[in-house]
Amino acid sequence: MLKIGQVGKRGAGYDAVLQAAGRTWMKITVEIDDSLSEEEITIRCRELNAEVIAMQKCISEAVMAEMQLCVTKGDMEYYLPISEIYFFETADSAVAVHTRSRIYETKRKLYELEEMLPGSFLRVSKSAILNTRQIRAIHKNIAGASEVEFAGTNKRAFVSRSYYKLLADKMAEKRLKK
Repeated sequence: MLKIGQVGKRGAGYDAVLQAAGRTWMKITVEIDDSLSEEEITIRCRELNAEVIAMQKCISEAVMAEMQLCVTKGDMEYYLPISEIYFFETADSAVAVHTRSRIYETKRKLYELEEMLPGSFLRVSKSAILNTRQIRAIHKNIAGASEVEFAGTNKRAFVSRSYYKLLADKMAEKRLKK
């Protein structure tokens, strides 16, 4: 189990040590610098390995999860936290934005969304992008499109055969490792 030990105030900042399995895993230092114009995170490591890359991805995902997307429903404009979005799909000439219980629209194209969304979102067909953090189950269909179920809703989306391996690989990254 990972635990935080030895948290302490140090000058204009804080120190913490993450410990797991009886060893120190990482030291975290937070420095407060009021001369900065924007927040900055620096990762110092002995080597660039899979754990460090995963940590960088987690930090990026945490920052992106707080971002909002401007969507519309009728003549109302809403600002949705990215984390509440289950999937995007093209519907006629618009892009539908699905949350647990509602459907909104965005003027952005799927390729624009694909470029700006965090790594937890994945294109799964020419007409859909899914939030992999909201996936509950995948019904694999070798002959055609596989079907994705989402947590907390009856909504479903389809994954084309050519994109299935990308989704399977993405979901494998999230599995607990031995």
